Amino acid sequence: TDTAGKVGDSDKDAEEKKMEKLLQRREKRQEALTASQYAMAIKMNMSQNQKPIDLNLHSIITGLEHTGTTITGRLVMNAPCLVGATETGFLLADSPQDIGDVYPWYSWNIDDGKDTDKKKMMYLLSPGAYEKMKAARNFSEMYYILRENSHLFNNLNDKYDDGRECEKPTRVVDKTPRYVRPQYLEHILIKTPGVPVVILKKPFEELRIDLPRQAYDEVFANVDKMMKKYPGRIKMLYYEKFMENPEKVMGEVFEFLGLTWKDEYLKMTGLKQKFSVYPEVAKQIGAWEFVPGGHSPEGSTVFH
Repeated sequence: TDTAGKVGDSDKDAEEKKMEKLLQRREKRQEALTASQYAMAIKMNMSQNQKPIDLNLHSIITGLEHTGTTITGRLVMNAPCLVGATETGFLLADSPQDIGDVYPWYSWNIDDGKDTDKKKMMYLLSPGAYEKMKAARNFSEMYYILRENSHLFNNLNDKYDDGRECEKPTRVVDKTPRYVRPQYLEHILIKTPGVPVVILKKPFEELRIDLPRQAYDEVFANVDKMMKKYPGRIKMLYYEKFMENPEKVMGEVFEFLGLTWKDEYLKMTGLKQKFSVYPEVAKQIGAWEFVPGGHSPEGSTVFH
């Protein structure tokens, strides 16, 4: 028994040392990535708290699951020359090299040849495209490769208000609820210097996820902290105000993002035009018109 116990302790020590080395490598990669991103921001002559024109990633939409992140993302994507998958998730990785470890987002967005027609709202990336993304030096470069290789940024019928075609590939809106969690949010702000972030907040009593009150409070205490540490980077969108007056609230969100709001976007006019190249998807989008409280999980498999 003593021998077995010693062997067990030895295996445990070896696992702990292995994990410690892995964490150290990740920290070194993160430090290098952070330095690279800030060097890029400085080269652009802009501080981390300003909004540089990132030609790849336009904006980030996040918030706890089932709090309105999908409807918000879809409304933003009505604006010309912007689009994104139902969820992206790649910024959860420590570096572009690690995006293959980000599940289920990695598998959601790969083109495995199955049910392709039902996945037109995802990136549908080939294995080769993923390998190119993993080889990116930083996340901005990764988004550039994503734009070059996904049908969403190259095949849609995307036009300016005056009828001119958007230059392809268009820019990315990254909507991912998980980003708001305290263990991720600041890392994501660092990885994407200057990119504006919209965060949804729904009253705790109305949540449709199993989350303790303490965890909920920790999420938004951290959001408050990040808003003070990175002034100008984050826009809070309060769910109840959104439902009461969507035109006013989305007008404020669009202004924050440097976009022009149109009330007609509540009927998904811009998104329907973009996806007119995929008639079945455009037909589905026709059923996504904004209805206060009507996009809950029970009412739709699309919005959350």
